[in-house]
Amino acid sequence: MNKIFQRVLTMASLPTGLMVLLLLMPASLLAAFRDPLDTPAEEFTRLAERPTQAVAKAGDVLVAVGARGLIATSRDGQNWQQSSSPVQSDLLAVVFPTPEQGWAVGHDGVILHSTDAGRSWAKQLDGRQAGELFTDYYASLQGDPELVDSMQSAVALNYGSGPTLPLLDVWFADAQRGFAVGSFGTLVATRDGGRTWEPWLHRIDNPDLLNLNAIQGVGDALYIAAEQGVVFRLGPQSQQFEMTETGYEGSFFGLLGVGNSVVAYGLSGTAYRSDNHGADWTPLHNPSGISLTAGATLPGAGDFVLTNARGDLLFGNIRSDRLQPQRGKGFARYTGVTALGGERLVITSLEGIRGDTLSAPARQ
Repeated sequence: MNKIFQRVLTMASLPTGLMVLLLLMPASLLAAFRDPLDTPAEEFTRLAERPTQAVAKAGDVLVAVGARGLIATSRDGQNWQQSSSPVQSDLLAVVFPTPEQGWAVGHDGVILHSTDAGRSWAKQLDGRQAGELFTDYYASLQGDPELVDSMQSAVALNYGSGPTLPLLDVWFADAQRGFAVGSFGTLVATRDGGRTWEPWLHRIDNPDLLNLNAIQGVGDALYIAAEQGVVFRLGPQSQQFEMTETGYEGSFFGLLGVGNSVVAYGLSGTAYRSDNHGADWTPLHNPSGISLTAGATLPGAGDFVLTNARGDLLFGNIRSDRLQPQRGKGFARYTGVTALGGERLVITSLEGIRGDTLSAPARQ
């Protein structure tokens, strides 16, 4: 078969804009291109200095994820070993509901799964597969024709240009039931450990397709943090994510569960707490106006810590409406945090992985 004709046939299913770009691209560049969704992560050196986005505990093992498909594990937070990763897409979030079973999500709509405490990973879903699967799902969905049509339009809008949208966070209740959220209202769910994923666009009160930045279970409740000061809560009976009124108009980047309370945090150092399942929200005073990026619960009753984009720590307690700052040891754009024993923390950042200790004055 003529190679040019074969090339055109191969690209027939691509979005029009991308097809034109590829047709104009020199053959040498096309031959060199490797889709990050089909290319395993390269082997990195000096792992602790690589840009990382999140860290989670898998039993006694720490698992960190980051740029270009990087996944690394450690038992002490200092010495890291790289894990095999099937993609070179940037990874943004990781969760382990059990010591062995874990999930990571990131750019290009990728969802990865580990069954061995983060040592190896397999891809369960990506944006290419999701576009087709979700189009078929809403084509077969029975119900309100107007709702179905709007869902089909949302899927076409989100995936019409290819697998470009990132999944920003992931949460699992156990080894079977989980959710992932992302840009432009992306919301997917599984009930079988990720063997199958289905869209939940029709199960959230989000007609404007706000970015869904974080998802977190707190007690028996499940919350999603979004733009425009919106926090959604899953109705236990309706199984619909319903909007709560926080009184804030900026973006929330993350959620933290402390006991039965939930803390939403984000832009310009803003943090709000709800002690009654999202019915009411209390702003937390933060002397720093630097955006908050991650959080973790601490061993003390009701204690928690937040990080910001400058490399500071902020101590909080659910009995207080104030955050106590602790300046960082040096500038770093913190992205994730998890607590070890005592006052020790492991923190991911765009400047690498580091350890820190919450000082006694901050906890007073």
